[in-house]
Amino acid sequence: MDKNAILRMEENYMRLTIEYPNPEYKTEICKNIALLENELKIYPEVIHRKERNDDFFTSVEFFGDNYICDRTCGEFLEKLLHSLDIQKCD
Repeated sequence: MDKNAILRMEENYMRLTIEYPNPEYKTEICKNIALLENELKIYPEVIHRKERNDDFFTSVEFFGDNYICDRTCGEFLEKLLHSLDIQKCD
C-alpha cells in the first residue's frame, strides 16, 4: 500500500500528515496513536479527512509551549512512523 508522510514544523507547531489510499488503514493509524499516547502520556490533536480522488489523510498535530518545548513530540512522531512502517517522510 502506498503511504506517504509529510512533516511540517514552525515555531510552537509540529504536524505529521499521513496520506493513504485505503480508508481501512485509518484503524491501524488510530490503534498506533492510542498505544503511543498511553506510553508517552502526550495527546496530540488528530484530524482525519478525505479529499478528491479517494485520497485519505490523517494529521497528527502538536502545538503550544507544553509540547513543542519538549522532545517527546518528535519521539512520538518517529515511533508512529516506525510502527506504521513508513520509511520516507518529506
